[in-house]
Amino acid sequence: MDEGALSTVLTGKEHENLERDKTKKKNREAPEDSTFDTEKTRQMSTESNDFTNNSQQNIDDSQSSFKNNQKDSNLITPRMEYLIHTYQVFDSKKVRKKARRMAIQLMEQIGYTVMVVTPGKFAIKYASSAPYHLFFTRVENSKETYNQQFSIIFSEILDRSFGEIVNSLHLTFMVDVIWLYLQYLLAGQCIDMTILYKHKIRDHEALSENITIIKVDRQHEFSSHHTNIMILQYKNGIRVIVSTAGLYSVDWENRTQGLWISPHLPYLPESAHPSDGESPTGFKKDLERYLDKYDQPVLTQWISAVRRVDFSDVNVFLVASVPGIHKGYEANFWGYKKLAYILSRYVTLPPDAQWPIVALSSGVGSFGSTVENWLLKDIIRCMSKETSIGLKNHPQFQFIYPSIENYKQSFDCQTLITPLTYSAELHSKQQWLEQYLYQWKAKRTGRDRAIPCIKSYTRISPDSKRIPWFLLTSANLSKVAWGSTKQYEGYSIGNYEAGVAFIPKLITGTATFPIGEEEDTAVPIFPIPYDLPLSRYDSVDSPFVNEFVDSLNEM
Repeated sequence: MDEGALSTVLTGKEHENLERDKTKKKNREAPEDSTFDTEKTRQMSTESNDFTNNSQQNIDDSQSSFKNNQKDSNLITPRMEYLIHTYQVFDSKKVRKKARRMAIQLMEQIGYTVMVVTPGKFAIKYASSAPYHLFFTRVENSKETYNQQFSIIFSEILDRSFGEIVNSLHLTFMVDVIWLYLQYLLAGQCIDMTILYKHKIRDHEALSENITIIKVDRQHEFSSHHTNIMILQYKNGIRVIVSTAGLYSVDWENRTQGLWISPHLPYLPESAHPSDGESPTGFKKDLERYLDKYDQPVLTQWISAVRRVDFSDVNVFLVASVPGIHKGYEANFWGYKKLAYILSRYVTLPPDAQWPIVALSSGVGSFGSTVENWLLKDIIRCMSKETSIGLKNHPQFQFIYPSIENYKQSFDCQTLITPLTYSAELHSKQQWLEQYLYQWKAKRTGRDRAIPCIKSYTRISPDSKRIPWFLLTSANLSKVAWGSTKQYEGYSIGNYEAGVAFIPKLITGTATFPIGEEEDTAVPIFPIPYDLPLSRYDSVDSPFVNEFVDSLNEM
């Protein structure tokens, strides 16, 4: 297969057929996760769903394809080799400018959407995002998002105003290494990097000796590597980024994604103890513990780097999941139990407060035949935690998940792709969920047509002006992402996931964050990606299911 050819990503059923064919016809075996030439331009989506013995859906953001621009596909490999060998050092503005120009040219030839900003200015935008440092991806088809202080494109993360990158670590669900390399080239940064992934867009292991790429094997049949974390290493420290977006172009073009970028974290003195430089939130130890769970020798140097860095300026909590059965006190380190642990120690709501829990997710798991099976018993109970102890009614639960009408109006629908994962068969078994469903509306931020791949959880005051906490995460609303308690088995989690929890007490010294623009307060407004108040599904609405895209593809 021509390495430069662009792909149509297979549907889940087509992938199963391919795997079967690979077993039968080893002489024509295709590389795992490889891509295939097509005769015409086409975009499709795939469901990446697995099921446990209890029919638990394993939520993976759908794989998406790229435009199949064959015009210069035979030139991609030699051009990439030339760029890799030519631009190892970016020691002058002239060299960076030339590399940037060549990267843009190659992206246009391949068929990637070219998203650029003036380089060298992101440090100013980052400073203005304090104290939250929360960003949403710029939407290519929504010009309204271009000049927002909280909008970002990928190459800005790598901007040299942050410093010169000497090495980087990427933990991701899906990666297109060519696209990722070109982003580094746009920013004039070194491409020494390590990538741990679940899916890759195409097969090109020999792209560069500077890149180490490792597929994360499942610890058991139903686990998924769904995390999106970056660690950028500079000569004088590191920076950590926790995101909801994968490392491929479609996820950064016309979808709503979120990411948190840490402050610059300097190295500690050589005489410091590894436990020194901890943040008030315990982020350093939590990150070290999370990386250690991979049991990957390639991560040893990164665990060491984390130990040698001062995290004292980090003001968010790391909320992660790792596959396995977790028992005893150790269970509190992961999933919904980790979030419950944080909320019960740092969040205080007014007495008798009726603040609904608001979940936003791009995938829907298997919850059982009633709300009591898992959603109420585990998730709502967890997210109701606070410091005050006493009997309170469970708060209202509101679940933002795009309807079919939301999808039909989206930019993704124009090319028949989707990051959403939910099956009609599964919904038929839990139609009670419809009473909790709310539309995706984001006109205020110019993202109404940018389907959310972002996942977030919070509670919102009845007047829609305040929140007591906010979680940005890769974790969809599912058991495999958050965990579930099983009798005699302990606390079970299927996926690798990662998110950050924003707690007012640790960031602004207040009990809540203001979210209403009209609020007269010295505390900066916390950015919420969707419109408030929320909009319930209309009587004619139904949740998006992947079969809807299949039906459009068949037309």
